[in-house]
This record gives sequence, structure tokens and C-alpha cells, in this order.
Amino acid sequence: MTYFDEKLKELHRQKLQKKRLEAMKAELGKQQDEVAKKAAELEEIKKKEQLDVDKLEGKTIKALFFTLAGTKEEKLSQERQEAYVAAMKYEAAQRDLQGIMHDLAVCKEELEKLAGIEAEYEHLLEQKKNSIKQEASRRTNEVIVLEKELENLAHEIVELEEALDVGYHAFDIVDGIVNELQEAHNLADWDTFMDSFLIDMQKQEHIHAAQDMIQNLRDELRRFKTELADVNIEGDIQIEMDSFSEFADWFFDNIFTDWDIKAKIENSQAQAEDTRSQITATINLLKDMRDDRMKRRIELEEDLEEVVVGD
Repeated sequence: MTYFDEKLKELHRQKLQKKRLEAMKAELGKQQDEVAKKAAELEEIKKKEQLDVDKLEGKTIKALFFTLAGTKEEKLSQERQEAYVAAMKYEAAQRDLQGIMHDLAVCKEELEKLAGIEAEYEHLLEQKKNSIKQEASRRTNEVIVLEKELENLAHEIVELEEALDVGYHAFDIVDGIVNELQEAHNLADWDTFMDSFLIDMQKQEHIHAAQDMIQNLRDELRRFKTELADVNIEGDIQIEMDSFSEFADWFFDNIFTDWDIKAKIENSQAQAEDTRSQITATINLLKDMRDDRMKRRIELEEDLEEVVVGD
């Protein structure tokens, strides 16, 4: 029976892995379509904004008008800022798309290695069933049932641990964003009462640090959502990727154009804290699920020992 047991365990593990990969592939395919569409839209916006800059820098009638009106440099500066923001958002979308395509390629490669695993599993399972029938042992059947449930639990615990690892990383990043924005907010309070170039520079440094971490958080939330694709979430809590993407876009849009910097920082803090709360709630839910599985595993191991030892 040793051959059947070990081989079936391995094939069963591979079946579960294939199921997980298929769920991840479906999620990544959906993400690819959404991000590719968004990247195409952002590329058009980037081209348009750059064209506006080119027109103002050239000798067009519109550029001549702004020169005579004495506002060309001011208008050109605004157009350049808008072109920079558009290019930055396009590059972020392209980076998202490249990451998704890489993960999807890896996922497909792993799935190819597991082709036909179900048929192989069913064939060996049938062989073991015939062997068990010959033994006709109630105790043996109970052991098989308990071992299979233990295998399923072990696989679920691993999946939950992997999702938690990504969730913890995402939390650390968003927590850093909240802290950077809090520092910027504190400096903005000082800036209200004193006009200091040094304070303004420090404030901008914290804002740009938060901006850099936002792209990292986008990447990590995408991985978190992918990991959750194969976890049966026991509740309605989910990471709202769309709402965070809107916040990230808003932050990029307003980095130059928002006159009330203090209000901008406060709004950014609220959005980042909301994302942090969603991540925290999901992490707590995953921890409860993992702890429940671990408790159940201990109970099953005790049942298995009782069956094996007998009366």
C-alpha cells in the first residue's frame, strides 16, 4: 500500500496546485485585459499632452498668441506638467501590464507541466480502490478518508500562509505611505504659519516618497488579489483595487495642480488609511481561517491516531 499512498498524495497535491494555477491564470487574464485597455487610453492622453507642449514650443499661431499676451511661459509650464503626469501614469500602467504578462507566462508554463494530471490521479485511485476492496478493511477506509482531509487542510494552510505573506508586505507599504503623508501634513501645518523654503522642501520630499511607494503598493495589491483568487474567502471583505487605482491616479493628477496642498495631503491620507483598513481586515480574516484549519488539523490527527491504534 506504500506505493499507492505516496504516489496518490503527490498526484493529489499536483491536482490542487493545478486548480490553484488555473484560478490564478483566470484572474491574471482578467487583469491583463483591464490594464491593457487602460494603458492604451493613457498612451493616447500622453500623446495629446505632449502635442500641446510641442505646439507651444513651436512657432504656431497659438504659440505666437501666448507670447504676445505675455503668458506663454506660464502656459508652457502648465502643459509640461500635464505632459509629465500623463507620461508617468502611462509608464505605471505599462509596468503593471509587464508584471501581469510575466506572471501569466509563468503560470501557463507551470500548467503545461501538470497537463493530464487528473487522468493519472483517477487511474491510480482506481487501482488503489481495487486493492482496498481485496483487503475489505473498514479501518483502512477510515484512514484513507482522514489522510485525504488532512492533505486538503495542509494545502489550504499553505495557500493562506502565502496570501498572508503578500498581505503583510502590502500592509507595510501602505503603512509607510500613511506615515510619509502624516509627516507632510505636519510640515504643511508649520508652513501655514511661516513661509520657509526648507520646510517646503521637506514637505515635498515626503510627498514624493509617498508617490514612489504608491507604485510599489499597486504591484503588491495586484499580487495579493491574485493570491486570493484560489482562497475561498469566508465573508464579503475584498481589497478594492479599483478604488485604490482611482486614488493613485488622483494623487498623480494633483501633485502639481492642487493649490491647497494641505487639503490634498489630508485627502490622500484618508484614501491611504482606507486601503490600509481593507488590507488589515482581509489579513485578519485570513488569519482566522488559517487558525481554524490548524485547529481542525490537530483534531483530525488525533482521530487518525485513534483509528490506527484501535480499541
